[in-house]
Amino acid sequence: MKTRFFSLFLVASLSTPPVTAAPRDEALQLAPPDFALVAVLQNFRDHSTAILTSPFAEWFPSTALGQQWLTTGPLATLRDQLFPILASLEVTPQQFFHDIIGDAVVFAYNPAPPEKPDGERSVILLRPRKPELLTQLMGQLNDAQTQAKEIQGVVERRHGTHSYFERQRPQRPSDFYAFRDGVFIFTQSESDLKAALDRANRASRDQPPELVRRLTQLGVADAAAILLLQPRALDRELAAVLKNAKPEEQPLLTQFAQLWSAAESVAVYLTTDHGVELGLAAHFHQEKLPPAAAKWLVGERTPSTLWRAIPDNALFACAGHLPARDLFDFLGQLPTHNGPPLQKTLEQTFGPIIGKDKLPQVLQALGPDAGLWALPPAPEAKFPVLVGAVRISAEGEKAAVVHKALLQSLEYGFQTARITYNAQHTDQLELHEETVDGVTITSLRGTGLPIGVQPCFAIKDRYLLVATSPAAISAFTPPPADTKPGGAVLLARIHGPNLRRYLKDHRLDFVKFFTWADLIPPDAAPALGEQLATLGQALELAERVEVFVHGQPRGFKLFMRVKTTQPLRK
Repeated sequence: MKTRFFSLFLVASLSTPPVTAAPRDEALQLAPPDFALVAVLQNFRDHSTAILTSPFAEWFPSTALGQQWLTTGPLATLRDQLFPILASLEVTPQQFFHDIIGDAVVFAYNPAPPEKPDGERSVILLRPRKPELLTQLMGQLNDAQTQAKEIQGVVERRHGTHSYFERQRPQRPSDFYAFRDGVFIFTQSESDLKAALDRANRASRDQPPELVRRLTQLGVADAAAILLLQPRALDRELAAVLKNAKPEEQPLLTQFAQLWSAAESVAVYLTTDHGVELGLAAHFHQEKLPPAAAKWLVGERTPSTLWRAIPDNALFACAGHLPARDLFDFLGQLPTHNGPPLQKTLEQTFGPIIGKDKLPQVLQALGPDAGLWALPPAPEAKFPVLVGAVRISAEGEKAAVVHKALLQSLEYGFQTARITYNAQHTDQLELHEETVDGVTITSLRGTGLPIGVQPCFAIKDRYLLVATSPAAISAFTPPPADTKPGGAVLLARIHGPNLRRYLKDHRLDFVKFFTWADLIPPDAAPALGEQLATLGQALELAERVEVFVHGQPRGFKLFMRVKTTQPLRK
């Protein structure tokens, strides 16, 4: 039963609500507030109805992914496995999804403690619109399982003034269930069921349940589907993992444990309206965070000015407000696997190239704006045009020093690549310089490179640019640096139709290039081709995919928004 109900929760969580809070609150009022995981599904009925009557639902069966899902995929599995079970219990799918799980479903889970491997606990709570229908369903299920000898019988018991039922199983622990204030409670732990009944006795109608308060603080209380993680309930498990870790794993786990101890609550959520939003929200005890980590995990974020320079037709793009010094300090605190701290490794790697005396000055000057994007290929080319940009914030003499160090470092890298290539091929690459509108662009050229691919770099108007085409550097227009912190900040974007069109036309070329460049072994090429084909099918559903972060005083919310090709609402 527990597995069956949980599977239904996962299937149902593909939908969303903007909802009345009452059914959710009534179910969460009885849920254990200290369990490690609490999953919530709310207002499935209204939202699923809206989606099933939307232009998206009418169009979806005509897509490649829709045809697959409806014939052999998850929707077909749901239809073929669940619907016959419901029919045998004399409940229609509409009754089940609308009247039984349509308002609110809660699944709370606590893993077994290290000292008691068989001590896991779970509680399922349903707030049905028609309790009498669920009572009928449970009666029919009990009768069917009794006849099949899966249970020996159902015994009514009392806790205080309230009744509950024990489903006795042969050679297995019993199940227990009850109705209280319109909420159905199901669990394999009699003590957990009694505790839920006791919480109902103590419930206050004037204050929201503790779990609702936590979800509200995270800003996800009205999401369609929510998975709340409560870190303190998992402290013992993490301590056991740390205690039993191998010596080479200890440094990284210790670092993670420090961040974990600062986590207050974490939630994954899903909502849909005219599109889909999937996100992660987290709150921390800021005083417990290392200073370098606090810069990334709490507080307002600033949007990157580079979004004003990235063309709208880019296949994909990512950009952020990213001071190199802060990133270096954060990464520098991370331990490496059985080696020196990462900061030491980074200094040993980049120090000799940039100059050990210049590295601090270069790091201080790089950023805070950085980005990477891919443009559609030229008509005769097979590969996208890649462009990377980093703002250089140094002024005057410092800028001259930083520019020289960066250009020398990049030239060293390009020369190394040229020599390595030339040593292994009969065709030869050359390093070429050209000046366009006062900007010197250095590029690698040769007949062995794919058409349209000329790796190059330059410094243009206080931006360090690295690209696969000199034309992309020439076309780059530096944006003004006047963004302010606050609100949801765009981090990444995918143009669905353009990327899908590219994968359709050049997927095999892309795979061949990865094999030619020794980025994947030849035997991995078919799998990569299939993965790219699947990605192309998925992109048929999305017009645009965007990733945002919203910094908050106590944490952050990181979320992905998908604008579907057809609306999810009429």
